Amino acid sequence: MVDRHGVRVLAEVATNPDASPALLEDLTRHRPSAQKAFHEVARHRNSTAQALLACLADKQARPTAAGHPALPPPVIAKLLSDADWQVVEAAAANPSLPLAVISDLVPQR
Repeated sequence: MVDRHGVRVLAEVATNPDASPALLEDLTRHRPSAQKAFHEVARHRNSTAQALLACLADKQARPTAAGHPALPPPVIAKLLSDADWQVVEAAAANPSLPLAVISDLVPQR
């Protein structure tokens, strides 16, 4: 589909629940890119760390990518100091955020 129709179908291809991790990575590298495709890849359950890192470069996909559990824990921890509060909120709620980082954020009594 992408080879035949190009950028017009990138986002729709990314919404396919059976899209493979390799395909999702390819969609993030497609030139020209489609902004909506980054958002769909960031939401996809099969997205890889590499695909999500590409999504972080897109301002609108960044908050969604920050909350994806496949994002590497060091990246999630770094996103806790992002300038965008939505990115910070998504990173803080990410189930892959290491417990040690959470413990450091909670004030000790």
